[in-house]
Amino acid sequence: MQPPELRRLIVRHRHVAPMLSVLLAATDARVRISALDGETILDRDSRSLPSDAPVERHPIVVEGKPVGWVEGPRPAGAVAAVLSYACSREADKRSLAAEALDRYRELNLIYDLAERIAGSPHLADVTAVAVAEAGRLPSGGVGFVLLATAETGLLTHHPAGADGRPFPDVPVGAGVLGSVFSGDPEIVNDVATDPRAAGAERAIASLVAAPLSVEGVRLGLIGTASVEPLEFHAGDLKILTAIAALTAPAVSQAQRYERATRGGE
Repeated sequence: MQPPELRRLIVRHRHVAPMLSVLLAATDARVRISALDGETILDRDSRSLPSDAPVERHPIVVEGKPVGWVEGPRPAGAVAAVLSYACSREADKRSLAAEALDRYRELNLIYDLAERIAGSPHLADVTAVAVAEAGRLPSGGVGFVLLATAETGLLTHHPAGADGRPFPDVPVGAGVLGSVFSGDPEIVNDVATDPRAAGAERAIASLVAAPLSVEGVRLGLIGTASVEPLEFHAGDLKILTAIAALTAPAVSQAQRYERATRGGE
């Protein structure tokens, strides 16, 4: 919590400021409340206690870390405890608001992606949309889709001929991407130090990837990679996993459509 936020909470918050006034009114002790950098937020003088009265210093704590200080005689401890509770409640509310905003953004992404993917039965169109969405993660990077090709034993880039590929096609059972293909979504922020990294993967510095799976059948994977070091976060993986969940059935349907089309030629 930054000093302006702490000041607003103590001086102007509609619940905390009146509560603090009532608490201070119960004592005539001098109480000084300050930010971590020493900036005074509130300094209440005493009219009865001597200036050399014993002074205690108590932290205002949020999530285990001090965000400010309360100085004064014994009531300072109670004031610090009350402010710690109030600040923690405020931090919790902000965290819930941020989570709700993230959920809203995810829902918008899902609705938009579902509409765009459903617009064409062709595999190239489906994977092009998925690649574009994977390239829009908050932390950056280039999106990619790799689909398993039984004839070659490779995880092959789709759509074919797409520009901006961060690495070549890779063998199905090899490297970090092979592990994701047969396992779970992953973030690898330093590919070079990962013992699983295959030769082609060493062209990238950081990646986040998730498998494309329908009813237990692994079709490929979707991911975002960068040749420059990036710090992907849990939020990126969460979004990518949602994209994968929408992309996988669309890929499966497009593959069936194209096999049926070729069969009728």
